[in-house]
Amino acid sequence: MSYMEYSTYVNGDKRADVVRSVGDPENRVWGVRYSIAEENLGIEWYEDKSESYAESAAENFVQGIKTTVNNKIIKG
Repeated sequence: MSYMEYSTYVNGDKRADVVRSVGDPENRVWGVRYSIAEENLGIEWYEDKSESYAESAAENFVQGIKTTVNNKIIKG
């Protein structure tokens, strides 16, 4: 899926980029691309959720509140 980056949250070695799919305006989806210390953990897509939902997930990840990405527990 093609996407564009909207905003970035960083805390220490944790990084979360809020992204949005591109293409059909009726079917755009928000998501977050997660990484720790330059290791890409993948993108979680939040269908039927808002930009603010994705931003909250990104912020929670870098603050250590969100501890899973794509149903996998995160170390660090």
